[in-house]
Amino acid sequence: MFTSTRRVIKFAFQNFWRNIWLSVITVSMLVLTLLVVNIVISLHVLGGQAVKQIEDKIDITVTFQPGASDQTVGEVRSYLASLNQVTNIDSVSSDQALNDFKEQHKNDPQILRSLDEVGENPFGPTLIVSARSSQDFPFILEALENPSFASDIETKNFIDHEALIGKVNGLTGRLKEFGAILAGIFAAIAILIIFNTIRVAIFAYREEIGIMKLVGASNWFVRTPFLLESIIYSILSVAITAAIVFPIIVLVEPTLVRFFDGNSVGLLDFFKNNWLVVFGSQLVVLIALNMISSAMAMGKYLRT
Repeated sequence: MFTSTRRVIKFAFQNFWRNIWLSVITVSMLVLTLLVVNIVISLHVLGGQAVKQIEDKIDITVTFQPGASDQTVGEVRSYLASLNQVTNIDSVSSDQALNDFKEQHKNDPQILRSLDEVGENPFGPTLIVSARSSQDFPFILEALENPSFASDIETKNFIDHEALIGKVNGLTGRLKEFGAILAGIFAAIAILIIFNTIRVAIFAYREEIGIMKLVGASNWFVRTPFLLESIIYSILSVAITAAIVFPIIVLVEPTLVRFFDGNSVGLLDFFKNNWLVVFGSQLVVLIALNMISSAMAMGKYLRT
């Protein structure tokens, strides 16, 4: 048993090295396929981060009537804080709103003079409300129609970023679709190359295979080296892909952080935390595809 196993492994590596250029081309195509797959995964992570950043910047500005009491503002704040859809509430007092307005228009004397002519603070207190998701804002706006305090609220400003989020999701989706098609094309080419590589190897060893079958070797004994060869292609391809992906992510991560306004995109952390799932699943799928391709290539030659 040990001798047979050793011979099978030896024969598989001999096939690999004797057809080294075909092996290099096969592994290269598989690596290109996996690189495209990992680009698609990266786009999924970055797209999610982009949507999250947009959602984090969305809020509702609730401006009260000038002179609204602190008690009223506090009641509204407590009411909003009790909603599961609300994640954070910031308060801006009337005086702070006035100071912010003056600072914003400090280079516009005409506006400042107009403000002085009013004679009193025209700004009411403000609440800035953040939600768990952009989909929660309509519910919060409806909640602010509560008749207990609706008359104390002057305005409710909400900049709807759904269109922008839709564009980001749409672009990410199209890029992922294109990547999936490209990965499928590379995968089909790689499978065809493996198919022909195995057929070339079987043709080159046809006399040895014939002798083995004459002396009683089973089909599985003959098949196993070629199946093992396809596993070698898969392991090498995934290992090379991982060795390329991680350094590239390390290099581009600072650029991505700058692009996202100094916020970490978590791409490197994602691959570090999920490397076994990401590359393990790729290895399993690749081995399955390669073994199917190899089995199809051998079927014609190894029928009993």
